[in-house]
Amino acid sequence: MRRLSQSVRAASSAPARFISMAKSNAELHLLIPGLLGPMPNLAASGRLPAIPLIERLLARADQVPVEGSDFPSTLFGLFGIEAETGHDLPRGAVDLLGDGVAPGDSFWMRADPVHLRPDRDRLLLFDNQLLQIEQQESETLLALFNRHFADDGLELIAPHPDRWYLRLVEAPDLQTRSLESVVGRNIEMFLPQGDDARHWRRLLNEMQMLLFNAEPNRQRELAGRIAINGLWLSGGGCLPQSPKPRFAAVCSDDPTALGLARLAAVDLHADERDGFIASDGATLRTWSALLSPVLNADPYLWIEALEQLEAEVASLLRQGEFRQLTIYPCTGRGYRVTSGAMRRFWRRAQPILQLLESNHP
Repeated sequence: MRRLSQSVRAASSAPARFISMAKSNAELHLLIPGLLGPMPNLAASGRLPAIPLIERLLARADQVPVEGSDFPSTLFGLFGIEAETGHDLPRGAVDLLGDGVAPGDSFWMRADPVHLRPDRDRLLLFDNQLLQIEQQESETLLALFNRHFADDGLELIAPHPDRWYLRLVEAPDLQTRSLESVVGRNIEMFLPQGDDARHWRRLLNEMQMLLFNAEPNRQRELAGRIAINGLWLSGGGCLPQSPKPRFAAVCSDDPTALGLARLAAVDLHADERDGFIASDGATLRTWSALLSPVLNADPYLWIEALEQLEAEVASLLRQGEFRQLTIYPCTGRGYRVTSGAMRRFWRRAQPILQLLESNHP
């Protein structure tokens, strides 16, 4: 029986020459948030990305249901971790572990520094990739926060200048939404819910006022830089039990993927551009370069990242044979490709613009 990359070579017009690895039991799982948008400005950008290999793989794959509808929930679903009813997925504790800090038994939340901008009667949120937070700014704002909220039992830490985590003395009755779901949108629709929501909305307002008046933000304003004037809280919980390993290896620089890999005690390569692929078993790789352009509705950066992804996928397939390749666009479904699927020559590839329109009508 022909292996997958032999079938890809036969079916694809891509110039790559795929190498055979006899008797391979390897599986490749590619987690690609933003692959299918949304990107409403694409048609107006004046050009479309050239990705014939990816379009062909998606056209000939079997579509399978997948737990999760965005990047973090898809990751947790792939590791078999579900949120308890009425609670968040414990992303704060898992991401902290991914950033190299032991969460212990404490309750943690992600506390992402953000920019909030009034727009008529709305308050829009912009993520911290636009902020370019410096180490000294981060340290100063954390010290200010921890002095102010010490009596509330809150402690903020930042193993990375733009990834902050909040430790709580007690677990609140609270459900939150991920940062990815609210970027560029009115925060009123995504504020915390639950019995303790009123208290935490008050705290969020207090945090905004504290940050707004902080000296680092005055200096940023003088330098023409946007302010770090809010925190977005999400992913509350304690570190979950170790999941049953599904993957032989994980290649990623995303803290959620790194934390889950460490929790599952699997082979870890902390760089998503690392070309490592396990010769036996399943390898999970993330490709996050498309996510920020989608969140910030930037079709030009999205096209550039997508064409880089095309080259990356071709390179991965050149490395060897896979029993199976599965692509996860983080939309609630996966695209599973086998050698048999690649022989479906009657399934014509759809241009990426059509794929976007069918997934985001």
